[in-house]
Amino acid sequence: MIIKSYAKINLGLDVVKKRSDGYHDVKMIMQTIDLFDTLEVSLGLKNGESVISVGSYGKMNLVCSDENVPCDETNLVFKAVLEFLKHTKKCADIFIKIEKNIPVGAGLAGGSSNAAATLEALNLILKTNLSNNELMTLAANIGADVPFCIVKNTYLAEGIGEILTPVKNDLKFKILLVKPPFSVSTPYVYKNLLLDKNTYHPDIEVIENAILSKNVLEIYKNLGNTLESVTLQMHPEIAKIKKDMCDLGARVSLMSGSGPSVFGIFDNEKNLENAYKIMKEKYKQTYLTSTLNNV
Repeated sequence: MIIKSYAKINLGLDVVKKRSDGYHDVKMIMQTIDLFDTLEVSLGLKNGESVISVGSYGKMNLVCSDENVPCDETNLVFKAVLEFLKHTKKCADIFIKIEKNIPVGAGLAGGSSNAAATLEALNLILKTNLSNNELMTLAANIGADVPFCIVKNTYLAEGIGEILTPVKNDLKFKILLVKPPFSVSTPYVYKNLLLDKNTYHPDIEVIENAILSKNVLEIYKNLGNTLESVTLQMHPEIAKIKKDMCDLGARVSLMSGSGPSVFGIFDNEKNLENAYKIMKEKYKQTYLTSTLNNV
């Protein structure tokens, strides 16, 4: 079967505090966008050269169109297969091919989305009839963003990102997305985040209420990302991309996740198309997309 694996952006990201276990409590608005990888998932092996053992549960082939993506046990798709087979006590040989469109190491949850799509596909192919809640429980064992990638649309995420509350969102934003030619380590960003009285904390509750009341001006005014304080210092080019987008007509521009991807929200089609042409000449990984709320 073929399944789409959607990217996400953060319409606001606040890091609340560092926890005793080393992780951080966050509060953020997660938003699905219309940029996706495509996964082909089927039973049986197709490539004898790329076989990975899934212990006593079977074997799998994992192939990917992007040579930068590891097709081994470190890929979250493998972890999703293992988690699913262990939980359902199924034994199967599985073939998965990932056609990548979401930039890698970009702050867009591409790997998490691939893992979520894998869980959804296996649930259908193996006829296990797991509920969304059961899939989300499995997803939480794979990575913090994976449960959101099961439910999609617009959610308030708290805890380490696993506590999800739906946010009714009837707005559709036109997005210009740019991934500069470097990646960022999320653990490194969090490790170097300084939380003190000078730390910038966007008001996520204000953003959530603005979405609910469809107050786009209030959304533009309040979007923010605490992690920019680290990533922009490491890579000043991200700040330049944000400025360029706003100079080209974006109402607001923000880094997604820990970066380095930057998105701009446009309300003028001509400005958006012009900005796309200009940014595409500078950055190969530039995309026209939009928010999605009926996935």
